[in-house]
Amino acid sequence: MKHRYLILAFIFVGVFAATLAWSQEEKAQEGIMDLKSKGFSKHFQPQVRFDHYLHETILRCRVCHHDFNVFSDRNFGKGSKCSTCHKERLNKDIPVPLLMAFHQKCRGCHENYLIWGRRSGPIMCGVCHK
Repeated sequence: MKHRYLILAFIFVGVFAATLAWSQEEKAQEGIMDLKSKGFSKHFQPQVRFDHYLHETILRCRVCHHDFNVFSDRNFGKGSKCSTCHKERLNKDIPVPLLMAFHQKCRGCHENYLIWGRRSGPIMCGVCHK
């Protein structure tokens, strides 16, 4: 009789653990997005697959969405997409074009983490653009 309860307990724990792992994996998959925009002209490299879920567990929103605090009422307390302000070409209002904004923010942050001696994301083009 004790063996039956023990077996049932193991089955329950196994099902619970599998469900938990599946929901975490599903949550992580929801956060993966292709960085694409109509603001880019022709793509010369493959689009970047970006793990937003991973980044939001490590960083605060305002690190990437630098308008998050500056204009907190502008987008209901959420950061805007980069392409909302940064356009394909340089202009006098927003002096950093879209492609440069992505590369400076992403690659620059990864380089800083390496300088600080911390684990970091890629800095070479082909690692992000695959």
